[in-house]
Amino acid sequence: MRGWKKVLLWAVILLACAGVGAFIASRSNPFPPGVRDSTALPSESPSSSPSPSSGDLVRWSVTMTSRSTHTYHVGGSCTSDWRIRGEIEISESGRVDGQGVSKLLPGARCDFPSAQIQTRRVDISIVGRRDGDELDLRFSEIGRLPLGSQDLGGFLKTLSTLRFSIPERAGADASKPKRIEDPDGEVYASVMRIRLGR
Repeated sequence: MRGWKKVLLWAVILLACAGVGAFIASRSNPFPPGVRDSTALPSESPSSSPSPSSGDLVRWSVTMTSRSTHTYHVGGSCTSDWRIRGEIEISESGRVDGQGVSKLLPGARCDFPSAQIQTRRVDISIVGRRDGDELDLRFSEIGRLPLGSQDLGGFLKTLSTLRFSIPERAGADASKPKRIEDPDGEVYASVMRIRLGR
């Protein structure tokens, strides 16, 4: 066989092999199930949302209102309305931790003149536990403004003893009255309402 015929034969064979290889490659998946394409870009579809891993925290916003009254044993009373906004986190174990800010609403008053400065802002801690499909919450003061001020309407006295149970779902709300009478004859009363949101 002459040299040019050999070259032509080999060229035809190589072209046939390349064509067969290209055909097979076009019909196969280079990344079968279980093999991840490292060059693929993450999907940015707005409809897809990553499913949280078991270790992620669940977060809820908390909105509360309070109408409180402090009736003094010597006579007279002070009233105050408050709005509380905060956020809580729930761990995988069911522990609740969070913080909020309470702000005095306009209209706080006393039946008598007082030289004491009325508290206008209270930072609070929110703790508790998940119990089935409900959250059991407790509250405590962690700071107030102005420094050295007094809560004349009794909001903090009732807040610190309050125990709230609320269903764990967006839009859930609950209200609870609280009344405390101390040994000195002072009476503290409040009606508090709480709402969960996202």
